[in-house]
Amino acid sequence: MDTSDDPITIGLAVGGGLQVLSSIQQGKAAQAQGEFQAEIAARNAAERIKEAEGQRQAAAEAAIEIERRGRALKATQRAKFAKSGVELRGSPLSVLVETAQDIEADKFTTLREGAIRASSLEAQAGIIQAQGAAAKSRGKTAKRASVLSAVGTGVGTTAGIGQSRFDRGLKPFSPGKR
Repeated sequence: MDTSDDPITIGLAVGGGLQVLSSIQQGKAAQAQGEFQAEIAARNAAERIKEAEGQRQAAAEAAIEIERRGRALKATQRAKFAKSGVELRGSPLSVLVETAQDIEADKFTTLREGAIRASSLEAQAGIIQAQGAAAKSRGKTAKRASVLSAVGTGVGTTAGIGQSRFDRGLKPFSPGKR
């Protein structure tokens, strides 16, 4: 009996071939998924970096506004002291100094809070980038594993065909030889 005429051998060969192809396709899909997740992570990380820069910029603008309002407040205080005839010594001077200190403290606090928010966003970006790299690596590993699985399936199928033919008293199967 010729190998091409043996339906069991043909069935085993076709089934094994389909398993090999399926394993390879699953590996390719896993790698593509990993690369896609890495791309998404890169975009999300870039967005967090932009948000961080926005936080720093917003804090800087808020600090400028605090400074502007502070100058106006100090000018109003000086004008009221001058209008009332009070000299800028003692308590009136202390009020002006305290106002200036409060303005500087508010500016510093605003800038510090903006920097903290920005640093938090940058840390999130780093975590997201690491997750993306891990997803890409998992995809590559899954692809390699599927290739190894496909090789194992191919070897197992060939051995199974040979055993099946041997058990039925037929000549051993040689892929590619008819």
